[in-house]
This record gives sequence, structure tokens and C-alpha cells, in this order.
Amino acid sequence: MRITPLDIRKQPFRRTLRGFDPDAVNSFLEMVASEYETIIKQNNEFATQIKSLEQRLDSYIKIERVLNETLLTAQKATDEARVNAQKEAELIIKDAMIRAERYEDESRQRVLSLESELVSLRNQRDSFLARFKAMLTTQLGLLDVISGDLKQGTDEDSGSVMEIADDETMDEVPPQPNISSLDV
Repeated sequence: MRITPLDIRKQPFRRTLRGFDPDAVNSFLEMVASEYETIIKQNNEFATQIKSLEQRLDSYIKIERVLNETLLTAQKATDEARVNAQKEAELIIKDAMIRAERYEDESRQRVLSLESELVSLRNQRDSFLARFKAMLTTQLGLLDVISGDLKQGTDEDSGSVMEIADDETMDEVPPQPNISSLDV
């Protein structure tokens, strides 16, 4: 059972012949009751403060929990962003390497194609020069034949130019390549 300040003030005592001085006891009881009342008020104030502080502490604990969760979320997001950036960088590098290899292969193919085309053009040039040389040789041979025939005709007619029949000269001339159909 709790004792209140009112209980202390109203507490009856028996009177005895040689007992304590009732005024001294009453004044002491009044003083004890006042102190007890002060202590109860302080206790109530402390209890109120404790509840307030506990509420603030709970609030701070919640804030701390939220901050920790936010920090963990931010850390996870940062880690995921780093991993994603690294993966993206690796993909970009792989793509660049694939493109570089493809461009390199295309360049090699182009070089091979150009070299092949160059060889083909050189062969065509050599073929043209050989045919042209053969034609010129044939034409020179034809000129030699014609000039030889002309010399014979001049010697026989002694100064008059003899007409050569087209059929005789054409039999001696080898067939000529068609210059307009040559691939250049």
C-alpha cells in the first residue's frame, strides 16, 4: 500500500503520558509529508520526462533505422550502378573490338580485292601490250612485204608504179586483231 502525503498528515497517534510532544510530532509529520509530496511531484515529472525521452528515443531509433535502410539501399544502388557500368563498359569494349575486327577483316578483304584487281589490270595491260606488239610486228611485216613488192614493181617497170592486186597482198597478211574490241 502506498502512503500519500495526506495519509502522513492525517495519521492519528495515541496519546500516552510520557509520550512525544504532539506539536513536534505534528510539525515533523508536516515536514515529512511536504518532502514526500515534493518527491512524488518530482517522480511524476521524471516519469513524464522519461516517457517524453522514450518517445524521442523511439523516434530517433526509427530515424536511425530509416537512415540505415536508406544507406544500405544507396550502397546497393551504388554497387548495382557500378556493376552495371562495368558490364556496360565491357559490352562497349567487346562491341568496339568486334567492330575493329570486322573493319580489319573488311580492310584485308578490300586490300586483297584491290591487289587481285591490280594483278588483273597488270595482266590485261601485259596482254594488251603483247597483242599490240604482235599487231605492230604484223603491220611492220606487212609494210615490209608491201615495200618489197613496191620495190620489185619499180624495178620491173623501171620507174613506173605497179598496182598490186588486193587479193595477192591480203593472202600474205596474217589476220589482225580487232583493236576496238580489245579490253583495256
